[in-house]
Amino acid sequence: MKTLITIRIYLIFVIAVMLVNQLAAQQIIDGEKMEVLENEVIVQNSHEAVWNALSSFGNVSGFHTTIDESMALNGTEEKASLGAEREIQIPDGMNNIINKERIIKYIDGVYYTYEVYESENFPTRKMHVTYGVRLDHRGRTVLFSKTFYKLNNGFLTNLFKRKLKRANFDSLLAYKYYIETGERNTNIKNLRKRYHNEEEDSN
Repeated sequence: MKTLITIRIYLIFVIAVMLVNQLAAQQIIDGEKMEVLENEVIVQNSHEAVWNALSSFGNVSGFHTTIDESMALNGTEEKASLGAEREIQIPDGMNNIINKERIIKYIDGVYYTYEVYESENFPTRKMHVTYGVRLDHRGRTVLFSKTFYKLNNGFLTNLFKRKLKRANFDSLLAYKYYIETGERNTNIKNLRKRYHNEEEDSN
């Protein structure tokens, strides 16, 4: 009997933890429940160098390997600022994903958030993406990103979660490599291998 009670208590605990984690991975934006993805990388360069790269908003494809093309829209400047808009093309097999994006929150030198207000070839219903830079407790420069998203239905939202998280992390690797080396548009498979090996070497 004690064993059965213990098992039940354990199951209740596990279910509670799962529910808390699920809620922590969601947020309400404009009345809609959004999934949340977070990634960060350490960059071997200054806070200013990271922010300078992030500020290349309309012309980010000039160095960023996960973006085929980008251009500023509606007369806005290429540099990141509140209200700046761009169109980007993201390689995705046969057809590029084409997003139109607008910066809706901006704190100079800290972070900005853009909304995807129009999307082709991907089932985006709502998406907000934040990129920023900070220092950690050891004084290292941290490039971080947080994505809030909802796709056209719940099934797709869950189905593409892993893909979106991987794509977001690849984006950080592309920024990191450019900021650290100055090299542009390096193959993402090479970057994954490079930083995976560096991580193993540091352990």
